[in-house]
Amino acid sequence: MPGRRVSLGRPPSQSLSGDEGDIDLKHSQGSSDDHSNETFAVIAAEFKATWEKKLRGRDDKIVQTTQQELDLAVRIIDIYDLSSSPFNQLQKKETEIANIINDMETLHQDFLEQYAILEDKKRKITAALAEAQEELIPLAVQRHQAIISLGHEVENGQLEGMALIKGACQSTRDIAQELRTLDFD
Repeated sequence: MPGRRVSLGRPPSQSLSGDEGDIDLKHSQGSSDDHSNETFAVIAAEFKATWEKKLRGRDDKIVQTTQQELDLAVRIIDIYDLSSSPFNQLQKKETEIANIINDMETLHQDFLEQYAILEDKKRKITAALAEAQEELIPLAVQRHQAIISLGHEVENGQLEGMALIKGACQSTRDIAQELRTLDFD
């Protein structure tokens, strides 16, 4: 197997001293147990470095996600002014809802009062109309009877006038016949 150098996988910022640097994996050094131990140590060191790198990446991601959530929470606090405790916010909302309910009840009460006033006026007008109708019925009956009576008078006057006209016409005929019977010679 050709000679190969394996890095321990440490970041460049950490300096290595002496034997901790690169390990030479030649068969010519030591026994096979030493070689196996060295290989195991190199693999363990690489695994450890990879594992630490993975943990650092995960930790960095957690920190980044937490920072984003914290920034979002700060923006929400700025937007909604949630700087006071949740209990105070709950009390504020409860008070706000109670005020809205009181306003609604006041408006409803005002509506009911106005509605009752309008209904009273409507009943008064309806009662006045009913009284007026009661007064108008006898007047309408009297007027109807007066019209009928007047109609009879007009009819009787018309009959009398026609009788006079008939009598006058008859008289004119009678005079004309008398005049025909007279001789003027």
